[in-house]
Formats: sequence, structure tokens, C-alpha cells
Amino acid sequence: MTQQKDPSAQAPIMGGQESPHIKDGGIPGRGSVITVVLTADNHLGYAGVGQHPRKREERQQRLRHAFQQATDFAIVQNVDLFIQAGDLFDTTAPDERDRNFVAAKLAQLKQAGVRAFALGGVHDTPADAQSVPGETHPAPLLSYACLGALHYFPPVQKLDEQELEAVTFDIRGIRVGICGLGVLTGQDDDCLAHLRVPSEFEMATLPMLVLHAPIEGLGTDAQFLDTRTQVSLSSLEKQLTFKYIFAGYHHNYSRTTIGQTEVIVAGATQHVDFSTLDHSPGFVFLGLAADGVRWCNHISVDSFSLQRLVIQAQDFWIDQDSTSPTDVILKQLCPICSEDTMVQLRLEGELTRRAYHQLDLNQIRRYGEEHCFALAIDDSALFLLPEQETVSTETGERFSPREEVIALADEWIAASTDKREQEALRITKEEVLLAMDEMKSKR
Repeated sequence: MTQQKDPSAQAPIMGGQESPHIKDGGIPGRGSVITVVLTADNHLGYAGVGQHPRKREERQQRLRHAFQQATDFAIVQNVDLFIQAGDLFDTTAPDERDRNFVAAKLAQLKQAGVRAFALGGVHDTPADAQSVPGETHPAPLLSYACLGALHYFPPVQKLDEQELEAVTFDIRGIRVGICGLGVLTGQDDDCLAHLRVPSEFEMATLPMLVLHAPIEGLGTDAQFLDTRTQVSLSSLEKQLTFKYIFAGYHHNYSRTTIGQTEVIVAGATQHVDFSTLDHSPGFVFLGLAADGVRWCNHISVDSFSLQRLVIQAQDFWIDQDSTSPTDVILKQLCPICSEDTMVQLRLEGELTRRAYHQLDLNQIRRYGEEHCFALAIDDSALFLLPEQETVSTETGERFSPREEVIALADEWIAASTDKREQEALRITKEEVLLAMDEMKSKR
């Protein structure tokens, strides 16, 4: 497997207009080159959990704008093919605003003479109605296909029994063939190992497969891995049908040669999590000829910036001027927060329960809401010391679990100014201590 970096030099321009992202390099021999805009994982309609409605709306606007940048680019450059490789929508039932927006963009592509192809992804392909009661609505892309706005490749239910749908056509005398293959949730084998392609497809000069599936060796986006199938490197190396595979699913752009096949992963058009920290969202502009790829450029789009801050538990008290670990964290957050930034705060290491309770995560979240577009707190690598080893970070004094409960409860009672709340805390304290004594007596 050969990994190729996307060229940073000029990408060809068509139509006499210059893109703000690439420089005009001209296209010699345009007739022998098939031009393609490839996009995937646009996730229109995605909404961050717990975000303010205003920010949720802004994020959805950014998602639509990124897809529009891809369609506008395709029209300005007068490309031959516009290919969407899955997860155009983030849901199987997108709202009317997103549906109408896509309809308008596809209409513009058709009016400009750009052929559009698409397949469903794991997010916007409805589950089989027989396996999931209530999932009876059709795939959202199907309505566009019925109106002639694009060609939609439906999912293959039984890979070992069903022949892939193939589309073949001529562009300036070059025979182009396209198949589409998207995996379904619950499929647990290598979808590429069971391919059955119509015999006439093998006559295509440029045979392409549009794929939406995890590919071995290209990384796993665990939060999106809701299907157990995976395309193996061995099946990619063995297949001889497709010269080009245009893939979605993975959110990072990549171009890889596997065997005799060029595998190009479009990458997402917006950040929806922090798995793409080192990659810019965008789409791909391709020039294909009978003898191979003439150019393959990743075109960046407007997007939020990502920042990751990692703080070790041992550093919570490193700043002697701060009165709490919360202050230490806020002081480090301040320089990287902005209205156009998504920040991931990752806390790592070991600390006592008492020390953990000194962290005011709610205050940190409120700070993030006010000073950056989104703040995600990841404390999955933060571990509490076993109770029998609990030691005060400040004094070195050991606490038993019972003593720790008493100390914390007394601290809360002293901090409260409401007599009824104080009484409730005292009762709760006694009940917890009684339960601990009972558990200890049963050992």
C-alpha cells in the first residue's frame, strides 16, 4: 500500500475563472481528461449535543455552506462528474430546509451539465424495515433520483447474491463506468469480497467504484463505526475490476495506491468531532485519463478551527498563584478560545476523589460556552485512586472512605446558607455512613 500526499502545487482550472483556493494551471488535452469533484460525509443537519440553539443553527449553516462550496466549484470549473460518496445527511429523515437546499444545489449542477452520482452512508441509509420496526421511510436521496437530479446507488442487502448496479456512458469518446457500494448497519463481512459486477462494465475505459465503508489501514473513526463490516486490504489488492475507488466514511482525506487501484477518500467537509484535528475539511478535485490520475487536489473549505488542550492531573496544583485546579485549567484555556474555535479539553492522570471534587467542571463548561464555539471535556483518561490509597494531594494525609465522606459532607454543610439544605445534607450524610457500615459488616 502506497500512501500519496496530495500535491500542494497548482491544480487545473476550467471555465476561465480562478478559485480562491488554487491557482490557474491550465488544462492541456482537456478532451482526454475526465474531471471530477468528489465529496462525502457532509452530514447536513448534524447538531451538537447540548449546544445553544443559536450555535446549533450556525453549525448547520456551516455544513450547508461547505457543501455549496463543493457544488459551486464543480459548476465554475465545468467538471464532468459530481460524486457524493455517502452521508450527505446526518440522519435518515432530514428536515425540509436541508432537503430543499440540496434540491437547489443539484438543480444547479444539472443546469450546468454536470452529472451527479450519490449513494447512502451509514447515517442516512434507513435500516431494513423488517429488522427495525418503524424504519419504513425511503432513503432521502431517493427522491432526488426520482426527479432526475442525480443517479442514486441503493444499498446492497445481500452481497453474495445481488449484482451491483452499474452505469456506463461516454464522455468525449471515453467510456466511463460507475458502480456504487454502501454498507448497512449489521453487515459483518468484507463487502468488497463478494462483488458481482455486470459483464458490460468491464469494457469501461475508466471503471470507478463509489464506496462508503471503513477501509483497513486508513484509521477508524470509532464514533462512526456503527457497522461491523470492513473492507480489507487483501480484497482491495485482489479486485481487478475497478481502476479507481472513491470512498467516504473516514473523515480524513487520503490518497492511496493499493495493488493496481487508486483509493481516494474524500474526507468530511466540516469538523463534526476531534478525529480530524490534523486535517482540513474539504473536497477533492480530480483529473482522470486512460493512463491514470492527471491531478488529485484536496480543496479546503471554510471551517471552524480545532484546538486540543491536554492537562495532566499532577499539574492541577502546579500554579501556586491559583486557588484551585479549576483556575489552572481556565488559565490555560483562555489563550486558545475564540468564537470560531472548537476546543477539546482532555484531562489525564490519577487523582484522589477529594481532589476530583475540587474540579468545577460546570464552571469550565460555562466558560467554554461563553468564549469558544464549542468545548468538549474528555476525562476518559482521568482515574481516581483506589479508596484504600486515597491521599490528600496537599497534606499527604491518608483518608479512609468513611472519613472522606464525613469531610466532604461537612464541607458542603458549612458552605450552605439554607437551613433546610443543611438539614437534608446531615440526614443524607448519616444514611450514607449507615449504609457503608452495613456493607462493611457483611464482608
